[in-house]
Amino acid sequence: MPGSRPAVLFDLDGTLCDTRSIEHLVAGDEPDYRAFHAASAGCPADAIVAEAARRAHREGRAVVIVSSREFIWRDLTMDWLVSQQIPYDGLYLRYSSDFRPAAVVKAELLGHVREDGFEPVEAWENHDAILELWRESGIPEVHDARVESSQSP
Repeated sequence: MPGSRPAVLFDLDGTLCDTRSIEHLVAGDEPDYRAFHAASAGCPADAIVAEAARRAHREGRAVVIVSSREFIWRDLTMDWLVSQQIPYDGLYLRYSSDFRPAAVVKAELLGHVREDGFEPVEAWENHDAILELWRESGIPEVHDARVESSQSP
């Protein structure tokens, strides 16, 4: 889109936000997403992914957060980003009580990102379906945070 600002997309949980210490809250047959997201406020940023966000910002690219977190976690998320000194130009979250698969939600959010004048040139994510979505959507540089982060084995 002419006039679009180059942007780097960042997933939150398990990508930008190192949630390894709280993943037990969403494991098993009865995941407690409320407890998980509340506890995420105390999680550290992934050093490698956070530096990628800061670098994108320094280089003049927009830092856009695209997460499957529900909108009710917006303030907690914004506070966490500030506390971790992660600059951002856009924050896109799932609507509250939207239980569609993450790939469906993020495809819709990508449309909003582009409508708002951002053109993704790079993305960081940790789920296969979303990595595939980003590639199929024409994002030229897609990073698998399970491999390219401080959280990788």
